[in-house]
Parts: sequence; C-alpha cells; structure tokens
Amino acid sequence: MTNLPTPSRTIIGTRTSTMAMTQAAHVASLLKDAHPALATHFAEITTTADRHTGPLDTVGGKAAWVRELDQALIQGRADITVSCAKDLPGPHERSSLVEIGAVLTRQDPRDALVLPAGTQPTTLAELPAGTIVGTIAPRRTAQLRARHPHLTVTPMRGNLDSRIARLDAPGTAPRLDALVVSHAGLQRIGFADRAAEVLPVDDFLPATGAGFVIVEHRAGDALAAQLLAAVNDPAAARLLRIERGVLGALGGDCHTACSVHAAYDEPGTHVRVEAFVFSPDGEHSVGTTVVQPVGDDQVVVDRVAQQLHDRGAEELLSAG
Repeated sequence: MTNLPTPSRTIIGTRTSTMAMTQAAHVASLLKDAHPALATHFAEITTTADRHTGPLDTVGGKAAWVRELDQALIQGRADITVSCAKDLPGPHERSSLVEIGAVLTRQDPRDALVLPAGTQPTTLAELPAGTIVGTIAPRRTAQLRARHPHLTVTPMRGNLDSRIARLDAPGTAPRLDALVVSHAGLQRIGFADRAAEVLPVDDFLPATGAGFVIVEHRAGDALAAQLLAAVNDPAAARLLRIERGVLGALGGDCHTACSVHAAYDEPGTHVRVEAFVFSPDGEHSVGTTVVQPVGDDQVVVDRVAQQLHDRGAEELLSAG
C-alpha cells in the first residue's frame, strides 16, 4: 500500500463527558507521539444518549451513544471519533459508512462495586439484604439477580461521574445504596479508589468489549486509516473482533443479557473465549468456553456461536 502524506491536522469527534474527553485526549497524545507534525483538534458532540434520561431502547438502543458521532464523520465535521467499545451497537447494527480504524490496548475488563463516599469497603455478598444497587445493563442486572438475590436492582444510567455524584448525594430520592460500574471507567476518570470490590471475571462476567477504547473513521478514508494504524494494537483488535463477532452472530442488542469475553493464554498462542447468555431475571443461563489456537478469528466466532445455539441461547434471547 502506498504511504500517503501525513496531514497537518486531524479533528477528533468526542462526546463531552469526563470519560469521553479523557479518552479523546489519550488518543490525541498517541497520535502526536506517532506523528509529531500532526495537530489535533476536538469536535465536542452531544449525543442522543447524553440528552435522554430514560431507557435507551426508546431512542434506538446503543446507537444513541454514537449516532451523532457517526453523522459528524459522514458529514466531514470530524475525521475520527473515539468511543468505548462496550457502548457500540453490535456489528450487525452498525453503519457501513463507518469503520473501526484502531483498537487501543485493553484496560481492565472487570466491573466494580462503588459505595457512597465515606462508606467502609465491603463486597456484594456482604451487603445487607435489600441494599439498592443501580445499573441499567441487562447483563449486570441478570447476574446480580442470579448471584446476589438478597440485593434489589434498580435502573440507573448516565455518565459515570454523574452516577457517582448521584450515589454520593445524601437523601436524594429515589434511594440508591451502591453502583456496579466499569472498573476501567473508574480508572479513566481518576476514581479508581472508589472501587470497594473489583469483581473477578470468573464470578461476574464482563461486558462484551469491556476495557477497549476504539477509534473510528469514515469507510474508505485511507488517510485516516493510515494515521490510526500507528496506534492500533493488533492483539487487542483480534480479541475485540472475536467478542463482537459472537455478539453479531447472536443478534445481540441493548436488551441482550450476554457476555462474550476473549483473552489470550499465558504464552499467547491460544485464545480462550467465555460466552454466556442470561434470562432477564437471571434464573436461567447458557454458556460455553472455547479454546482455539490463534489464527482464523471467524472459526472461533463460529464455534462459540454454534455451541450457544445448540444449548438454547435463542430461547433466552427471545425472552428479553
């Protein structure tokens, strides 16, 4: 492929939350290291999900997080955009006019328990019966109901810092006693010390795409693709491609209570994929674990999807 001349600047489209701006600044720093002559500018974008306070399914599901970002790319108001991979709609729901140009090195994919400021650290299992735990994620809701039925789960969405501020506000109605959130998200906004318990992957399965930050560009934009190739982590990109491939094979959407988590073994020669689908109430689940030599990612995706299909995943998915 012919090397194209490096542009003098690039415009990074980003949401305006603390986490989104931190992620965009990190991408700008990586690009500056890779291309010292490149100037970066930010296009701050408010998305439908930022404006809407109710359930996402009423505004198009997870597409509400990226719809305006995609429009900025397609209309030329941004050259690249930065997002959390777990917030993306499944690959079967994404616009063909936008493509992933870089996957950054994965951060911690685990979830974490957050308690009100000043509360002594404890664990989910040790929380008193009736403790009200906030989350909007079907995957978290199902696992909390299955593993910790003594807790009460209540819907809670919004930017991570605003959710924590809501938790810390004494006497605010409706009552909220705890949150389960992304551990990587806490780290990105400088709140790592708020994790009262980091939930092991073996006990509490993470979101598909958890811990990944991705950078997208207009489909066919060879210049943007060349810029982003310098900051892409191919090993991380493979894991994300497998996780999202299984999600796509399942037809997963914002209602889907499922987890697909891929990781390398210690020598890095094999990929281990754990995938589970839960009923919304957490009472039923089907899952599988596949270990495959690093190679054809689609082979791994097909094996995992077929095993979930054979074990009745579709029945649970339709129940959502």
